[in-house]
Amino acid sequence: MAIFNISELQTQLNKAEIETDNEGRKFRQVFIDTVFNLLPSGKFYTPYAHSNVTEEEAEKDEDWYAEAEFELDKINAFLVSGEGDPCDLFVVQVVE
Repeated sequence: MAIFNISELQTQLNKAEIETDNEGRKFRQVFIDTVFNLLPSGKFYTPYAHSNVTEEEAEKDEDWYAEAEFELDKINAFLVSGEGDPCDLFVVQVVE
């Protein structure tokens, strides 16, 4: 089951401003939503503190991330958490 509409996501990335990181690499990024709306568990947690999530929920979330990474790899993109809010998820695409 596809997580993203890759062609729509690529269109959004193409419209995004090209940014440059501290090392001079150019990239585009778009906010896609929060973990609360995207992950199957709808929860935010860390590997070392995860008492708010069951093992089954964590496995479904891991599967979601694996599928998301697989799909995004097709357009040379990847997921990152927000700097100001780690619950925010962005798709980042390196501009060559």
